[in-house]
Amino acid sequence: MDQDTRRAANLNLIRAYFELIATGDVDALAQCWHDEIVFEAPFSFTGKPSRTAGKQEVYDRLSTSYGLVTMAFHITETYELIDPDRFLVEYDSDGHMLGSGERYRNSYITLVEMRDGLISRFREFYDSQRCAAAFGPLLDPDH
Repeated sequence: MDQDTRRAANLNLIRAYFELIATGDVDALAQCWHDEIVFEAPFSFTGKPSRTAGKQEVYDRLSTSYGLVTMAFHITETYELIDPDRFLVEYDSDGHMLGSGERYRNSYITLVEMRDGLISRFREFYDSQRCAAAFGPLLDPDH
């Protein structure tokens, strides 16, 4: 497969992945992941970088998160890098916390890397203060 075709296929998968997020179907999302996926949040609301490696581990992490919120991501910009398997994606989220019904919104920039036509790295940067305000009390009762 030439680089243009590979880049286009990768972008199609990334767009489909973001549409799937709104369904909360982690099983469907997992079909887009490479077995060696790494999910990172370098500026986590906990104050410590967060890194999860491996398909089952990422599945467990997202299953917990999606049990707390319904959310849709809206891509605002994609940047194609020189490597046809690497992209920067800007997007916004719009969702509701399941327990309280409060609205949760945030903005993100994520480095997405592909391997063998699947997502192998998802390195997400977001406003950690907004995230802490929404998720902190649910994950840490002393927060």
